[in-house]
Amino acid sequence: MKESSQAPALDLAVTRFAGMASGSYYWPEGLLAEQLISGLASRPDRKQQALPDGQRLLSSYRRPYDGGERAAVLVDDRSGDVLAAALVHRSCGKDSSSSGCLDDQHAVLSIFLRPGFDRTKAQPLVAWSQQVPDRMQGGEGVGEKIATTEYVTMDAVRTTARPIVRPNKAFSAQVPLYPKALIYGTAQDALSDAKAKRVLRLQTVDTPEQVLAFYKQLSPPLKDIESNNGFIAGSRNGLSFSVSTTIPRDMPAITNIEVEISE
Repeated sequence: MKESSQAPALDLAVTRFAGMASGSYYWPEGLLAEQLISGLASRPDRKQQALPDGQRLLSSYRRPYDGGERAAVLVDDRSGDVLAAALVHRSCGKDSSSSGCLDDQHAVLSIFLRPGFDRTKAQPLVAWSQQVPDRMQGGEGVGEKIATTEYVTMDAVRTTARPIVRPNKAFSAQVPLYPKALIYGTAQDALSDAKAKRVLRLQTVDTPEQVLAFYKQLSPPLKDIESNNGFIAGSRNGLSFSVSTTIPRDMPAITNIEVEISE
């Protein structure tokens, strides 16, 4: 992945670690990297702890959720690489098209491990998860409880992008989609049925430059190309379409992509 000087080093380390892995943790079927970064986003609430062997634990939580959705990473201080990461979450939207979440009594701890990193070395993440934020501690045993703990190894099967399944069959298969991306579900769901037939919203951990380079190098090539900052348009196989890329202000290590077929 090409790094952007505008993205914080920690965000870039998270995207290198998670790649194109996805899942339903804070919201349905989104990039794991984005959900980890979101869980670490509150800088006023960020804590760090020095650990043996040159490691460091960084943690924080999503401000609107009183600590019920939080994240932590184990970082190698020498390389800056993420060795393991964890989310405390409510499996929002899992196995369902809805955004329904588990209650506080059934929180899930998901621990993600770099290949070769033994789960026993991730014990600091387990200990961190048990430090329930004050706002989540109810009286008479009604506070947050970690009901399930799962371990996931971040091997190539997890971190490599899978083929995109077009959610709307009316969206032409003649339009090539950036291969290292996934459907940006929450944004796609916001489209009207009519617009979803010709617009597809994607996300990637690659840069806008990498996305646009893919479309500039298509074979057969695009015809009648128009291109400027973060945008390219042209026609291929008699079909005209455009590709726009944007970097969210609060998520500079992620690129949003909108592919639109001309009317």
